[in-house]
Amino acid sequence: MSEFLLRELAVDVLEHGSRRRKGVVGCRIGKNISFDLEALESFSSRKWQPVVYDALLVAAAVEFCDRSLSRGSKNWGRRFIVSLPVHNPEKWSEKSVTRALVDALNLLTGDDWTFEFKARKLPALPPRQERFEFPSNAEAVMAFSDGMDSHTVAELEAQRLGNKLIRVRVGNRQRDISKAERKEMPFTALPYDVKLDSKRNAESSARSRGFKFGMVSGLAAYLIDARSVIVPESGQGALAPVFLPVAHAYEDYRSYPVFTKKMERLIQALLGYELRYEFPRLWFTKGETLREYAQHFGHHNRWKETRSCWQQSRQVGVLGTRRQCGICAACILRRLSVHAAGLVEDSDVYVWESLKASTWTEGSVPEFEQKTRSMREYAIAGVLHFEHLSELPNSVQYELIKQRRQNELARSLSIAPAEVEKKLDRLLQQHATEWSAFTNELGSDSFVSKWIDAS
Repeated sequence: MSEFLLRELAVDVLEHGSRRRKGVVGCRIGKNISFDLEALESFSSRKWQPVVYDALLVAAAVEFCDRSLSRGSKNWGRRFIVSLPVHNPEKWSEKSVTRALVDALNLLTGDDWTFEFKARKLPALPPRQERFEFPSNAEAVMAFSDGMDSHTVAELEAQRLGNKLIRVRVGNRQRDISKAERKEMPFTALPYDVKLDSKRNAESSARSRGFKFGMVSGLAAYLIDARSVIVPESGQGALAPVFLPVAHAYEDYRSYPVFTKKMERLIQALLGYELRYEFPRLWFTKGETLREYAQHFGHHNRWKETRSCWQQSRQVGVLGTRRQCGICAACILRRLSVHAAGLVEDSDVYVWESLKASTWTEGSVPEFEQKTRSMREYAIAGVLHFEHLSELPNSVQYELIKQRRQNELARSLSIAPAEVEKKLDRLLQQHATEWSAFTNELGSDSFVSKWIDAS
């Protein structure tokens, strides 16, 4: 029976000079969690207070835990017991705060989280607050990365909101921003970095990323008095991983309205601040979003510079160049969406340049030698995920899913259940139409079509 027990990790987040308890993993501030002072200063509004630093530290500690402990082969969930130093342990230990924090993380990751908050020995140095004036008319913020949804939706929402939309960069790279621009912009980069002692992740499912994005964007909204956080994911990216988890994994709630509702409650309990996470593209396919973007911004191809692939750099290198794999679920959705939008990408964007090849092996570039069995199984799971999503409206399973999910989506989005049903039916029908056109274009002899026929 032991193989079905939850794997457990106890972690002490440590200030300089502190020692971990016996049998507990140490996570050192300044080593495992390091704050970028320049990026942190870009978060320093007149509303800055130590609790904001503590919330960033909590997000970093959650990421450290998530990456440090692998999931079991028989049991998805793990148990984490985390001790953190904060400026106001009484606030963090309030029942409303700890309950909201644990509720959000348990749903998001499928794990069992416990937190103990203790007083810091020394206060963290506050960032300079005189650097620049924050926008006074902001209405919404949006977590901004190098993904396609992030770029296209940011541009579309900026048409509506203009300079009232503030982008919050959740990556560490700032290559597209000059040093001069960084001195004038808020939220120029994620203000912390997390490193493991082993250098490599023990777990790659990365469900805690949703907490990082939600927390950082929620804090940014609080700091500039914006009342909305824009979540850019399409319906396929936000809803399908919950309705039909890939390869029977735990449901992926990272961009699901029920999870963001829990984040709203956490921000309210911790900061006394009301905000809304909004989903302007929830009832559209990614292809529809990309098509609308192309109609407005067809004079440039910056969408081609975005990345969708889930694979790490070392897994998709070809002759020293980092590509996207082209066959994970995220890449399949990207290729489907580009096709649905009537656009074209260069084939050398992907390791698997051709999805029309008759075999999986023949589809990749000859120079790529890391064609592993696990990568193939991952690819099959991604293809069948979207095939099953296209079949969902006509299945008995769909009625069961609607019974379970319709009301929770209605509550989270503050709309009527009948409206959820109508929008969901249209979304899934649109996906089925796009998927059929995409797979027909690949041809019956493609390895993708063969996988579908064999399922």
